[in-house]
Amino acid sequence: MRTLHGFINFIQVLFGFAALFACSFIWRDTDLYFQFIYKGYGWQSLILAILFFTWIFAVMIFLSNLFDKDVVGTIGKMKLLILYVICLACLIISASLESWYISRSASDGKHPDSVYHPRFIAVTIFNWLLVVSYIVLILVTFFFV
Repeated sequence: MRTLHGFINFIQVLFGFAALFACSFIWRDTDLYFQFIYKGYGWQSLILAILFFTWIFAVMIFLSNLFDKDVVGTIGKMKLLILYVICLACLIISASLESWYISRSASDGKHPDSVYHPRFIAVTIFNWLLVVSYIVLILVTFFFV
């Protein structure tokens, strides 16, 4: 948290949690449940998996930073950059699919759903914010770490 790298990582943990929450916890009327499979939205399970694994990675980096472990010194700058690029690529796929689902869930879409549509919008926003944060984190790591 004391460095730009640590601050960006903290933001990623928050955005990732928000995206996971919006993506997986569904409430309809008085029912609250965790949903893995969405009828008409088969790729949502992949989106959920990508968000979960990139969030776990961000949490691991955050905990390492929190306990003053030198992540770059431990795994190396190049390996860390490769892991960031993998996360970035996965999040671009996730954000693109979620963006596509916004049009499918709209009132004039193929599978209109008034409960899923706002969630897809929220998850898309957090996904693209995560994409931007990984781009910034890659640049910070490459040039300043």
